[in-house]
Amino acid sequence: MPVRFPWRFPWFPRLHAMGVVMTARIQFTKDAIDKLKCPDDKSDVLVYDLDEKGLAVRVTKAGAKTFFVVRKIGGKVHRVNLGAFDKEKTKLIPLRLKAKQTFAGLEDAIAAEKTKTETELVTLGSAFKGMMSAKSKITAVTVADYEKTYKNYLQKYEDRPLVSISNEDVIAMHYEFSEPLIKSNGKPGARRERSANKAIVLLGSIYRFAIVIHAKQGKRRIDHNPVDIMKTLKLWNKNNRSKIRVNPSELPDLIRECLRIANTQPMRDVPTSFQCVSAAVLFMLFTGVRPGEVSKIKKEYVHHPTRSIIFPERNADNELDTLKNGKEFHLVLNDTAYCQLVYAMKHSDSEYVFSGVQKPRLGESNVRDFLMRIEKKIGKHLPRKILRASFISLAEAADIGAFQIKILCNHDGQGQTVDVTDGYKTAYLNEVRSSATKVESKIYELSGASQKEVCRELLDSLVKLDEKELHSKFVSL
Repeated sequence: MPVRFPWRFPWFPRLHAMGVVMTARIQFTKDAIDKLKCPDDKSDVLVYDLDEKGLAVRVTKAGAKTFFVVRKIGGKVHRVNLGAFDKEKTKLIPLRLKAKQTFAGLEDAIAAEKTKTETELVTLGSAFKGMMSAKSKITAVTVADYEKTYKNYLQKYEDRPLVSISNEDVIAMHYEFSEPLIKSNGKPGARRERSANKAIVLLGSIYRFAIVIHAKQGKRRIDHNPVDIMKTLKLWNKNNRSKIRVNPSELPDLIRECLRIANTQPMRDVPTSFQCVSAAVLFMLFTGVRPGEVSKIKKEYVHHPTRSIIFPERNADNELDTLKNGKEFHLVLNDTAYCQLVYAMKHSDSEYVFSGVQKPRLGESNVRDFLMRIEKKIGKHLPRKILRASFISLAEAADIGAFQIKILCNHDGQGQTVDVTDGYKTAYLNEVRSSATKVESKIYELSGASQKEVCRELLDSLVKLDEKELHSKFVSL
């Protein structure tokens, strides 16, 4: 006779009336399991083993029998399939052992599966957003730079879970990002090697953030940074600086065109920024200041007694108007550079020395367009950074020492090529001014230009220098 069980117990009237279903348990033997039948009013039923906790067999209306481990964890019932019952092949002793192990390890297995699921939900996009929210101390400029790099290169992968990005994926991304873009004329541009490095470095930063932020109780959910493969296999593109400068023979035309364009009246009665841009270009040539920093010079930064610019240390209020390293810096000027400041301030109606048309500060495009006008005369491409590169080369030609050049250009350097003794050196402002003046003299020697003309006829009206301050204050790297 098939074994049937009283799923409802009529001898307990109150329970039966409430519809309470009691759990069926039997001693698992092959014969007992084989005789189990599903009640007529059910589609399937679970029968538990009396000997092994959590071990059950599911009996369907069709007669199929399947073993499960059943355990309630966190208010939810979980089932693990142990396979179908076969009277000839099923071995109950090994089955009970497997059930015991499964029951004991089910909680950890579920936790691991939950962690895996949560980890897979950490995508490149969500990790980047989390990192940007957490980095409260980075400047607005850095934030904009990160977001631009992410948008241009990494955003297409933002739905990828971090754990799904492999070493091979990173190598492929780097190769893809390095490829040149096709220009509007159908020709390929230059390889984007520096941009590719920058994008993959950002990807590595996202992983380092995610590894730390998603660790739980000391255990890492994301335990691998695939960007490490770039260093291991030495796959980074070589980041060589462009070897560019204005040829000494080109200096006369460069300076002459700067002055000519500034003095040329526009063909239409419209305002222009030619005077400020002309002064900015000559200022960069005579100081070596970074292209992006010339637009940060506020009128209040100009210290007339020493003819210098004092860039303040970075804080929350001035982060857009400080230098690359965020430190206070005294940019000591030669007379020509100082005259460009005085001239530009006369043509600027904003708080900045160099301003654009109806704009408080000079834009990159203003300088770029101005240099394109000079290119037509010289017949040579003039990127903005060529002025800084030329100043450094001219300083070398003027026999200025390496430390003094770094002081003039505010370039302390990094890496193994740095002279560690630079950390001990200082230079008084009068010494720095002397070096700046030597570079100024070298430019006039090579260009044959008139200092009086380049200085906009302002030399005779300059405020007298404070020699005491020049000899008492010093700068260092």
